[in-house]
Amino acid sequence: MKTTISRNLPTQIVIDLGSKIVHGQVAPGTILTSDFLEIKYQVSRTVVREALKVLHDKGLTRPRTKTGTIVLERSEWNLLDEDILNWLQASGLSTDLIADLEELRSTYEPGVVRIAAKRRGSRDITQLKKALKNMTDAFYADGPNSALIAQADVEFHEALQVATQNELIKKMGKLILPLLKIRDNLVEYEIVEADFIIQHQAILDAIIDEDPDSAELAMKVLLETAAQTSSVARKRDK
Repeated sequence: MKTTISRNLPTQIVIDLGSKIVHGQVAPGTILTSDFLEIKYQVSRTVVREALKVLHDKGLTRPRTKTGTIVLERSEWNLLDEDILNWLQASGLSTDLIADLEELRSTYEPGVVRIAAKRRGSRDITQLKKALKNMTDAFYADGPNSALIAQADVEFHEALQVATQNELIKKMGKLILPLLKIRDNLVEYEIVEADFIIQHQAILDAIIDEDPDSAELAMKVLLETAAQTSSVARKRDK
C-alpha cells in the first residue's frame, strides 16, 4: 500500500508498526519500550524517537511517563490521516468509516455548493469545467472503472471548496478529500453510470447560473446516489 510518507528509517518503522496497529496485530493497551523497538528494528534510539513522534501525531500511540509508549484505541486515532485511511482500506476495516463519510457529506457539501454558487469566480468555473471534462473523457474512453474518474471526481469537489472563497471551508475540504479518495477506491465504480456525469453537470450548471437552491438540490441528488453505491459495496463485501 502506497503511503504519504517517504521510506527513510523512521518512516519504515511508522509504516510497519502503524499498519500493524491499525490491522489489530498490535493490540490497544500494548506497551512499547524504546529498548524493545531498537532491538526489533535494529536502529538507534534517535530513529525510534522520530518514528514514535509520527505515530503519536497520528493518534495511534501516546507516551507514558517511565513505562514507554502505549498503543491507543481506534477512538483515539486520527481517522482523517491519509496513511491511517490507507491502512484501514488494506485491512478491510474502512467500510463503516465510509458510511460515516456519507453522513458527513450529506450535512456539509450541500452548504458548500450554496456558498460556491454565490461567490464563484471565472477561474473557479474554469477549474470545475476542466475536472468535469476529465471525468467525462475518462468515462467514455476507459469505461466506468477508470481510476481517472476518481481523480477527476476529487478535483471537482476540491474546486467546489475553493469556489466558496472561504478559508475555513478550504481547510475542511483538505480533511475530507482523502476520505473521498478512499471511498472511490473502495466502491471501485462497479455501478457508476452516465447519471454520475449528469449529476455533476447539474451542480456545475447551477453554480454557473449562480443558483444556490438548484446547486444544493443537485448536490443532494448526487450524494443520495453515492450513499446507495456505498451501501451496495458494503453488502457485497459482507
